[in-house]
Amino acid sequence: MFHSARALLFSKEFREKSHYCLYAALKELFVKTDELNDEYVENFRNAMVLREDADYRTKFSKSGANAVLKKANEFLNEAKKILGKQV
Repeated sequence: MFHSARALLFSKEFREKSHYCLYAALKELFVKTDELNDEYVENFRNAMVLREDADYRTKFSKSGANAVLKKANEFLNEAKKILGKQV
């Protein structure tokens, strides 16, 4: 999801400085313009939280990982649609 989100941001000639900045930029540049449904951006934020929990608090589960993989695939497909329109 992170790299898909970065590709979207790069398409607008922006670059993030942190995961949170990437989240905020997606909201501003894609959700506000109705190019991306807010659900995808919130899924990105939830994935950030789960990653932080796994990396820093050793809290993780197989079901959480599987849920993030499913949402990441959906996010990737949506990003591809958006980027395909911009080419």
